[in-house]
Amino acid sequence: MSIRIATISLTVGLVLGATIFGASYTEAESIFSLSDSAKTNAELAHTQQKMTLDSQSLHQLVANTGAGQLTVKGVEGQTQIEVTADIYTDKDSDDVEIELTLNKQGDNAMFVADIQSDGFMEQSPFIDVLITVPTGLALDITDGSGSIKISDVAANIKLKDGSGSIVMQKVGAVTLADGSGSINMKDVNGDVTLQDGSGSISISQVAGDIEVSDGSGSINIDQVNGKVTISDGSGGINVSNTKGLEIVSAGSGGVNHQHIDGPIIVN
Repeated sequence: MSIRIATISLTVGLVLGATIFGASYTEAESIFSLSDSAKTNAELAHTQQKMTLDSQSLHQLVANTGAGQLTVKGVEGQTQIEVTADIYTDKDSDDVEIELTLNKQGDNAMFVADIQSDGFMEQSPFIDVLITVPTGLALDITDGSGSIKISDVAANIKLKDGSGSIVMQKVGAVTLADGSGSINMKDVNGDVTLQDGSGSISISQVAGDIEVSDGSGSINIDQVNGKVTISDGSGGINVSNTKGLEIVSAGSGGVNHQHIDGPIIVN
């Protein structure tokens, strides 16, 4: 099997600081030549790539990812961004385009992981990505589909997601726009602003305010050291242990609240 790499932008050295396995640029090019030696299972061929970028002068990671799981974990004391990308393709296909880049632009790290196929496949190709970052590095992520897990990132997080479940724990303030899929947040040190299409929402242990605009799906919110504001289309709403509550619209579904230490407005 041969896989055509459409776009690989790798820069090594002090200027941009990106490294692939610590290799030279020539060695990196050979590393990214995916071939029949990739591990395979019954349906998919698998290969793994690793990339690093010095992050000591960076403020934010801007990531654009396509199909596949995305995991981002903050690591105390880490001074670089480390990426592990597991690439899965149909073992019988030779028409796959992969874009896998990590570089520096100003005070931002720019990461892209995307995979496309023009031909017919029994199973669509995807890239599972694991990223470890310094705990204080802000995140701005645009994701296509697949589950997302983010943990131990103390800085602000901005996420735009198409579909797939989302889990966040021990994070800074969150701004999230989601199409579909369940959302679970716990231990958020800041405000939460959430726009959701469909899927259940569960949020707890939040240090700031919460504002939710939801299309459909249940909403469960607990232990919030601020005000909760909800606009909902359909689905049950359960809110407890907050500093205030405003239900702008509830649509269809019951509304239950308890232990609200502040004004309560239910329209």
